[in-house]
Amino acid sequence: MTAKRRRFGALRWLALAPALLALAPAAAQAADLRQGSEVTVPSGTTVEDDLYAGAGSVRVDGTIDGSLIAAGGTVDVTGTVQRDVMVTGGTVTISGPVMGSIRMAGGNLRLSGSVAQDVVAAGGTMDLAPGTIIGRDLVIAGGTATVAGQVGRDLTAGAGTLVLRGHVERNVKADVTNLRLESGASVGGNVDYASDNAAQIDSGATVAGTVTHSPANFTHQPSAAERALDTFIGWLRLVVGLFVLGLIVVLPFGAFSRRASDAIGREPLPSLGLGLAVLVGVPIAALIVFVLGLLAGGWPLALAGLALLAIAAAVGYVLASLFVGRGAFRLLGRPEAHPLLALLVGLVVLTALGLIPFVGGLIDLVATVAGLGALALTLFRSWRGPTPAVPAGQRAPSAPGTAQTA
Repeated sequence: MTAKRRRFGALRWLALAPALLALAPAAAQAADLRQGSEVTVPSGTTVEDDLYAGAGSVRVDGTIDGSLIAAGGTVDVTGTVQRDVMVTGGTVTISGPVMGSIRMAGGNLRLSGSVAQDVVAAGGTMDLAPGTIIGRDLVIAGGTATVAGQVGRDLTAGAGTLVLRGHVERNVKADVTNLRLESGASVGGNVDYASDNAAQIDSGATVAGTVTHSPANFTHQPSAAERALDTFIGWLRLVVGLFVLGLIVVLPFGAFSRRASDAIGREPLPSLGLGLAVLVGVPIAALIVFVLGLLAGGWPLALAGLALLAIAAAVGYVLASLFVGRGAFRLLGRPEAHPLLALLVGLVVLTALGLIPFVGGLIDLVATVAGLGALALTLFRSWRGPTPAVPAGQRAPSAPGTAQTA
């Protein structure tokens, strides 16, 4: 796995910059923001700007004159997108023409249209259908990838299994477990792959250049571009993983998650103080319980406490991202934005800031601590219950044993 992620080389900042620029306030002020259980752009209609969509199901059959930024359980794009596409979902299908580049992540990804520029994809399965045309480069990270279309320049892949059935104009670079070039596949340049297994190349497949095989543990010194895209793939996976965790937190516990995220802004110092106390105190308590447990029994409780702390810290980061996203939409005059869309925006912003050298780690720590403290505060208040209201003109009830004064 060490070498496998190094090949996701050349497009990291190319992919990251448009995503961040798309979320900049100047662009978002004029963007079309849609959310709900289902977002649909019907055939024959045109969205004359960038479209930001967050829903259980997102379907685009019409035309988008700008870029599409979407998140949902299923995302289906059959219409035309005049600029870039950045989507994440459980199942993502893009069959309409895209005039810019595509960045997509999800469980099952399928591309069957034409793309004028680059495609960067990370998912469990990736299917580039026959007839698909990519104008420039294709970068894939996933479990199984099938490329049956046409790639205008280079194919870079890191996958468990890579099956090539289409045409790659220039070179193929891959870190894989299994590589297959089936009959009809053609590569205009070289095939350079790292794997413990030899590639299966059918007699009907053609490679104009050389085929170079390196063992999977081959020491490769990555270029600056390769290191940059390696960072991008890690960032993209982090955003997807945290967004999935956010779905588990926000969808069933919507009111609670909003109260907890609001607590960060309403009570920043208590949230930071309590979060720091939990982050430091729980490991110390776990160590004490572990040592005592070795003598008297019950040491697994210490491990369970550390596991709960790790989960709570991740949830705290999600709550901090929700706070950032909701605050951004309030500044833009759209406080009614769907929580999932706010969460996605907050995650992109916070995790991107976390990439900044030296300061990024501090930003992540503050976000985690503040979110963890707000989570603890909100859980305590929910357990304690609301304070009963005192009718006007009446005294608050005294504590038992306290003398009443006239």
